[in-house]
Amino acid sequence: MTNTTLMGLMDAHTAKFSKGQRRIADFITHHYDEAAFMTAAKLGDEVGVSESTVVRFASELGYDGYPSMQRALQDMIRSRLTSTQRIKAAGDKLSGQDV
Repeated sequence: MTNTTLMGLMDAHTAKFSKGQRRIADFITHHYDEAAFMTAAKLGDEVGVSESTVVRFASELGYDGYPSMQRALQDMIRSRLTSTQRIKAAGDKLSGQDV
């Protein structure tokens, strides 16, 4: 498979997705920053599918399980942050302490 990013994998598999899996993909596409930190159960609740549907979705994309897909989402978020955003986020976490 040439495109191994999560978004690329979802695009490549869209035709095979069930209705529930399409809802998961749609939510991740529009709210990936939230989805990255949700449990499989919480993501399922959010889109109206079972936790097992979320786990099967991750497997359908080629991940070992939901935690692997979740790590890919978190990595995607980290790579999309600019240097300025990282400095601001670090500053917010340090609450005004000297860096």
